[in-house]
Amino acid sequence: MSDVLLLNPARHINIEGAANIRDLGGYPTKEGYMTKWGKYFRGDSLHALPLESEKYLAKEKGVQSILDLRLSFEGKYKHIDQLSYEYINIPLLDPATFKTKIPKSLVDMYCMLLDSSQKQFKQVFQHCIHTGDNPVLFHCRVGKDRTGVLAAMLLDLAGVSHDLIIKDYALTSKYKPVTEEALRSTPPLMTKKQYRNMLLCEPEYMEQFLRYLYENYGSAEGFLHRIGFNESEIEQLRTSFLEE
Repeated sequence: MSDVLLLNPARHINIEGAANIRDLGGYPTKEGYMTKWGKYFRGDSLHALPLESEKYLAKEKGVQSILDLRLSFEGKYKHIDQLSYEYINIPLLDPATFKTKIPKSLVDMYCMLLDSSQKQFKQVFQHCIHTGDNPVLFHCRVGKDRTGVLAAMLLDLAGVSHDLIIKDYALTSKYKPVTEEALRSTPPLMTKKQYRNMLLCEPEYMEQFLRYLYENYGSAEGFLHRIGFNESEIEQLRTSFLEE
């Protein structure tokens, strides 16, 4: 049943210029609701999309707001694109964080995001609340790590099971497989094996992240309370992502 949900033809947005854009709608929740189609899209880098792809996202999918989670050197939008969308850049990775602690693994980095990027997360969720029922497309470079963490938080808040959250995370391996070409860019201080592990999106990575989230914050809702959101704001964020 979960494969039918995950591979619903409406989920993957197949356009030129990006490989990993997916709709987070259509997932059942523990309370018997469904996540809303067309509310949140997760994606990889979009700054180099051809015009036809941009038009498709805007006209066919209704995307009005783009939330870019990357650092500035990872790619810049053209000025005209920033005028076409409600564009906001909130880098979830703060390089200053890594001066005090270097993440030893992807899971370590995901957990560090929760602990060290709370100011940025607050801005991200404030933007999500600000958009109301309008579609939001959020992305990072590959659409796996920062994007995966934010998608997991939104899905957990909505009440989606951890099993489905983990499988949604792992879908990146279908649309952004690790290739030999990608491994040619292995950083000087890493072995090819280490770099391959950083590019993978193994289900256990998300499983370990969710365990850390629950052990340290109680849930996504607990995290939102911790960073300063009240019950009304959290409920607004949750209900805007659920089908009526």
